Amino acid sequence: MAVILSVSMLLPVGAHMTYAASKYVVLEAQWEDGHIDHVQTLLKDGVTYGSFFSLGSEASLHWSMEDKDTAVLSGSKKRIVVYMGSSIAEVDGQKVDMGRAPVWYISHLYVPIKFLAAALDGEVTGWDPKSGKVTITGLHNYNDTFSRSLWGYTYRIQSEVGDLEITNVKTGKLVTIPLGIKDIDVNTHNLTFDFEVTSKNLLIASILYSDRKTGVYDLYTLVFKNQGLIRKSIAHGLTEQIESIRSDGNIQLINDENIRVIEDGTGHVLEVNAR
Repeated sequence: MAVILSVSMLLPVGAHMTYAASKYVVLEAQWEDGHIDHVQTLLKDGVTYGSFFSLGSEASLHWSMEDKDTAVLSGSKKRIVVYMGSSIAEVDGQKVDMGRAPVWYISHLYVPIKFLAAALDGEVTGWDPKSGKVTITGLHNYNDTFSRSLWGYTYRIQSEVGDLEITNVKTGKLVTIPLGIKDIDVNTHNLTFDFEVTSKNLLIASILYSDRKTGVYDLYTLVFKNQGLIRKSIAHGLTEQIESIRSDGNIQLINDENIRVIEDGTGHVLEVNAR
């Protein structure tokens, strides 16, 4: 009695749990970015269900209960809504019949895995009738924000905008630097931040947007002095590693046309060479 009561307190008001004819089976979730998850999922009355919030979180979607009967996964590029007691869901504004209504079971919300895989732009590609193991492939990640923090500042790029936003954590002051990184796709590319400090205290921020398959990358390099931007350079289609700080202590900035040598400390351009 105490166990049932403690579990029921985890559920929204009005939610119902069913233990009869339910069991866990293995779900292998293969994501388009290459990683694989093995998790328990629910087999109930001959239908395999996946955890709505768990898989949604893996896809970098935010989950919430809009009310006691409405569960939502949302991001800038994806929105999935399911309703308690109804087999009709919404995916990106379009109504979809899941075949079965959502199920609350041991404090988790489950929906038919075939529907959930398709809603995450994947599909069910395998099922073992003996073990019940289900394999889904091609699942997308909808991460829409990339950020790093350094010295009391947050550096953030939102995929729908593609510019660098720098926020002073203490004052809340926001500065936006146009970069124009278009069509960020975390399923095929990596976006990473790197910071270096020169011997004369210039800060170099390097942003790499690289194709995981080919290794070709775009390099966005910004030089700051006393937190103010003094130099910016953008180079596309690089294949070799570029060192921002040269052996003589000066800085090299590469763009699509040339390579500039920048004096450490002052930020002055010392020379310009063809790329």
